[in-house]
Amino acid sequence: MKAVIIAFFALGALLGGLAIAGTGAVSADSPPKKSQWQYQCFQAEGVTQVTERANKMGEQGWELVTSAGTKGETLWCFKRPLWKP
Repeated sequence: MKAVIIAFFALGALLGGLAIAGTGAVSADSPPKKSQWQYQCFQAEGVTQVTERANKMGEQGWELVTSAGTKGETLWCFKRPLWKP
């Protein structure tokens, strides 16, 4: 009975290894794939304006990348993956 259980697990490990090998795993030595992004920036004054606009962009899949500016006005930049049909 032990031999059957060991053979069952060995076969499962072999099939699992083959399945993982077929997924195209990336090795540590291979260069990373280049991601393509689209960016959108806007200037806003005040927390209310930024919050409303950022929430709308978040619903569309945009993610905040950075913000920079002065005391009066700030530039807010977002990115999302470039969708190609």
